[in-house]
Amino acid sequence: MKQIVLDYKKDPELFNETAHEWAQAICGERRDCQVKSTQLRNFYEKVLELYEQSKKEPFEEVLPFVKMLNSKVAYAQTRGHVRQEFVDMMNQCVSQVNTKETLEVFKLFFEALLGFYKGK
Repeated sequence: MKQIVLDYKKDPELFNETAHEWAQAICGERRDCQVKSTQLRNFYEKVLELYEQSKKEPFEEVLPFVKMLNSKVAYAQTRGHVRQEFVDMMNQCVSQVNTKETLEVFKLFFEALLGFYKGK
């Protein structure tokens, strides 16, 4: 699996090839995706909410809730709602979010991933 680098200047294919590859991995090998798109959408909505919050509040107050996404994803995995690949993707992205700008890139990457996922 390709490493996610939340910097589209270093990875010009971040919103294209990289997002597409991760969408395929998260879906799984079966023709019908093993993870419901509503689960992914719920997590995307949370990232979007945190991004909007970061535009109004100091980023230092939002960052702990961005990091908390890892525990929410782990919980979803224990309930069988998401695959390990989704957990890996979220962990990679969340670990790189340390500014409002990287949170925005994460949001955009997730948006691209959802677009490819819906096409599966």
